[in-house]
Amino acid sequence: MQKIITSIVTNPAKSKMKSCDKVHLSDLESNLWGMHIKLDLDFLDKLLKSSSKNKNYFIDKGFVSKIGCGYNKNRKRCLTFYTWFNKGKAMSFLTLSKIIKLSNYSFDGMEKYVVAVAFGRTGKKVFIKFPIEINKGLGNIVGHILGDGSIGRRDKAVFYSNSNIELLKEFRNHMKSIFGIEPRIWVQEKPNFGKTKWMKRIPELREIPNGHNVGLFYPKVCGVILQAIFGKFANGKHKCITEQIKNSNKQFKIGLLRSFFDDEGSVSCDSYTIRYHQDKKDILEDIRILLKYFDIAPNEIRSYLKKNKERYYLNITGFKEYHRLYNLIGCTSSRKAEQFELLINKVKNGKHLRYKYRDYLCRVTPTLLQ
Repeated sequence: MQKIITSIVTNPAKSKMKSCDKVHLSDLESNLWGMHIKLDLDFLDKLLKSSSKNKNYFIDKGFVSKIGCGYNKNRKRCLTFYTWFNKGKAMSFLTLSKIIKLSNYSFDGMEKYVVAVAFGRTGKKVFIKFPIEINKGLGNIVGHILGDGSIGRRDKAVFYSNSNIELLKEFRNHMKSIFGIEPRIWVQEKPNFGKTKWMKRIPELREIPNGHNVGLFYPKVCGVILQAIFGKFANGKHKCITEQIKNSNKQFKIGLLRSFFDDEGSVSCDSYTIRYHQDKKDILEDIRILLKYFDIAPNEIRSYLKKNKERYYLNITGFKEYHRLYNLIGCTSSRKAEQFELLINKVKNGKHLRYKYRDYLCRVTPTLLQ
């Protein structure tokens, strides 16, 4: 199969609103109440000394009162400090905020010393590093959640389900890169009259039985942080593309569109069509806007009835659109990528259209014919 060249010469239209490349702990301050933060112990000692102005801060009753911790009259000291230094416990974000305000440090100045974050005192810790880079990997996570994933409305747990091992590995790897943890992996039984049940938990993706769907589960802290950055783009069954997502940078948008296409898109060589499927029309309308950002012009959104329910779809037709979508956005599914290449080559080598598209490719990718 002829290789598709990936060089691009025209730049996507610039966003009218400013996008950011990194999110600092201070950017999330108003969204992190209920969180618990574990700091590097050497830095924590320096921070408490700076905040209390006393090297014996653990017996400073006035300082202990200011930061809202308890003071043991019999031991004449704050035992909460013991749990931080000797038990490995994390402090509440509220307590950390009080300590920071009394110290010579800022949130941004101390964020590199964050070791772990958890929601609640007993919540599972994630080993996230601040500042968080808004990159293609994070866009990939958000795109998959908008596709075949979710964030629980009540528990805020992150969930992603698929049967494609390539997509499962992709989601797991990006979550590991950003949050530093592995998922709980559950295998579903094969559907029986539309109903599915969880069959068993497995330790590794390589142990997935053939033909079974798999769910990846992540703790509440992941969902809370994702919603703190991107708004409630996924909240139970409700999903949308928020203003924060629309105003994100180019690489994030590429990651989102790529994973969303892997979950919700299809390629048909017979009908010369790329198609996005979706139950929610407003999501497709926003996907259409994001595609236009990359100078990819989709068709109008259409619908059909399936089991008495209106379902929407968005088609992409035309060689220029295929070419730009494949080279700028692409997909992770090898089967889908193969169909994509077949479609592009089928159109490019068509008897009546060969010279028309040869001229286009000469303009946009000069190296293609070398």
